[in-house]
Amino acid sequence: MAAQITARIGRIVAVTSCKGGVGKSTVSFELAKRLAARGLRVGVFDADVYGPSLPTQVPDDVSARGVAASADGWTMEPAAHGSLALMSFGWLGRLMGESDDGEVIDPRGAGTAGELSVQLLHTTAWGDLDYLVVDTPPGTGEIPRALAARARFSGAVVVTTPSPLAIADVVRGVAMLAKFDVPILGVVENMATFTSDCGKVYHPFGRGQLDAVVDAVARGGAAPEAFALPIVAAGAPRDPLAAPLDRLVDALEAAPPAEAVALPQLLWHERPHWPDKLFFAAKGKDRVMRGDRDFKITPPRLDR
Repeated sequence: MAAQITARIGRIVAVTSCKGGVGKSTVSFELAKRLAARGLRVGVFDADVYGPSLPTQVPDDVSARGVAASADGWTMEPAAHGSLALMSFGWLGRLMGESDDGEVIDPRGAGTAGELSVQLLHTTAWGDLDYLVVDTPPGTGEIPRALAARARFSGAVVVTTPSPLAIADVVRGVAMLAKFDVPILGVVENMATFTSDCGKVYHPFGRGQLDAVVDAVARGGAAPEAFALPIVAAGAPRDPLAAPLDRLVDALEAAPPAEAVALPQLLWHERPHWPDKLFFAAKGKDRVMRGDRDFKITPPRLDR
């Protein structure tokens, strides 16, 4: 029997970077808030199975409510924060009695991490949204590739910093997205500058590296717009992120129209039963932990 459609989404946008620690999760959440402030219906999917960050970005009362399994057993109800619909693997362990500060998830024996990310994206009851912002984990491994192939992205926002190491990694991530025909809608250079108390602007990680990302994205075509975000001091009297992020929202809304996505789009054997998928959060935990303690790496013999 065909699955009931639980979501109709105008655009699914990935916020991505092949490099960790560049502020991708912050950009995702801030972008979603600014889209919602324009009266759009917006959701955020924190797709990192191993290191979810969305629960720490919302008020404690929102995180305490978390998410809930639907009565049908295979769809999940998102959390609500104002007008935003939120889903994160960081809230799933609690459904089986785990605290949020324990082991978040371990997919061994319950499907691969890529399978779980695709399943949760497709089986969350998002409802009708104009935008779904997907905070993808760093790298070009199983989860980012599974999402690029199965998330129906209408485009991606690439986040980097001016560091040469970050730029090299991000270029690899852009190449991976190109293989799945995911267009790049904008490039964000985070932590590009900071301003001293006397008003002088500094570039702590250097400058000029962003051209490498823009060139990789353009691939002989039109270059995407780049947006520089400063380092913001805690308690700053104004929001220096507002102007560049508002321009990024303008760029997203000006992107070519995308075909709306109806979810779920899963084959019959891919429909999860979430209580079973989450067995490792309780029943399988001791066995998994014993396996971790017993795991050993045999060093190579040097006399061969």
